Amino acid sequence: MISIRTKLNLWLTGLVIITTVVAIVIFESMLRQAFHDSIIDRLEEDLQQVMLAVTFGNGEIDIDSTQLSNFYKPVYSGRYYQLNVNDFEIRSRSLWDKKLNIKPLNKGQTRVWQAKGPQNHDIQLLSVGLSSENPQVNATLTVAQDLSIGRQVFTQVYGTKLGVNLAMLLAMVCGIYIVLRQSFKPISDMQQALVKLREGEITDLDVNRIPEELAPLATTYNELLQYASKQMERSRNNLGNLSHGLKTPLAVMQQQVEALGLKDPDAAIAMQKQLDQVHKMIERKLAAARITGDMLPAAQMQFPKDLQDLTHTLEKVHGAKQIDCQFNLPESISRLPIHREDGMELIGNLLDNAFKWASTRVLVSAVNHDKQIHLIIEDDGPGVASEELSQLTNRGKRLDEDTMGHGLGLSIVKDIAEQYEIALHFNHSELGGLKVSLEFNKV
Repeated sequence: MISIRTKLNLWLTGLVIITTVVAIVIFESMLRQAFHDSIIDRLEEDLQQVMLAVTFGNGEIDIDSTQLSNFYKPVYSGRYYQLNVNDFEIRSRSLWDKKLNIKPLNKGQTRVWQAKGPQNHDIQLLSVGLSSENPQVNATLTVAQDLSIGRQVFTQVYGTKLGVNLAMLLAMVCGIYIVLRQSFKPISDMQQALVKLREGEITDLDVNRIPEELAPLATTYNELLQYASKQMERSRNNLGNLSHGLKTPLAVMQQQVEALGLKDPDAAIAMQKQLDQVHKMIERKLAAARITGDMLPAAQMQFPKDLQDLTHTLEKVHGAKQIDCQFNLPESISRLPIHREDGMELIGNLLDNAFKWASTRVLVSAVNHDKQIHLIIEDDGPGVASEELSQLTNRGKRLDEDTMGHGLGLSIVKDIAEQYEIALHFNHSELGGLKVSLEFNKV
């Protein structure tokens, strides 16, 4: 779906372009009309001037050229006049050997039109019908002006105006882009803040740095985060309280089973099995309640900072062994999709085991796939026998240090992995010891 910013860009740009085109068309029409009117006004002035120079005498009509402007003297000067009387005409010197094709007019009639003139140039013509009273003589006086020079001026003015309008159009389009970009910048900042919130860099949105139009949205989002956090905390507490509350009745039942064992051992054994299952279920739910905690993104485990902090602590705890802990971690991984406390306990347990059993070296590596992050912890210790590896991967199997040569207490590790749907694998390491693989699903 097209974004709001892109829609505004397209609509505003289209509106500006249409407005500019309409303005250019209107300006061209107005400029052309103004140019035409100015030509007609000048021709009317020329016509009045030539009419004053027209003389009637002895039945003849003539023009006194001394009363006329010098514009009519140079050949093809662009200013012309012609007086048509019956079968002859009187032309300005500027017409030279060219004759204007004039339609005779009655006295007082006028005509305005365009035609081809000297040098095949377009000319604007204005004619008026004249007549003398005594004797009766009819004539048609015409003045004309070459349009080529005026059109050159018109083209220059219009071209300049067009260039200015196009420059203004480009400036407005750029201005629209810049204004919209700056106007939508708070939304981009808010989007980045949500990314940081998801990755755990911040705990809520800073309302003071958000425009007032978006402040209610940010405030509501923060309230939802707080509400979700409180709901999770309340659920965890209720589950924990329920599990702890069941311990007392179960302890009493345990005593009753022990007493029953003296009278009916078979019934006591059967009830003991059911009590053991209830105990395991309670322990599992207690672990889940502790694991669930605050699941907001702000609590995600930082990578590799938290991992390095763990190893520094373990290097001090196991300082007598002088373990060389090496890392092979890509820079593309900045967070692990797990609550920080749970991640520290999960990975800390596995790292502590690696340091405990390693001879000289521990290797921590990670691979960033499209949908998963693989974290691998290896050591060069004695390892685990192949038949015991299968027991390590059994769901719900608790292996204590006194029963396993590698010494893993995996109940919490497995509960955390199950809670976050982390695939947990145990294999032989090329270093000689145990290789633990964790597959985190990206959010």
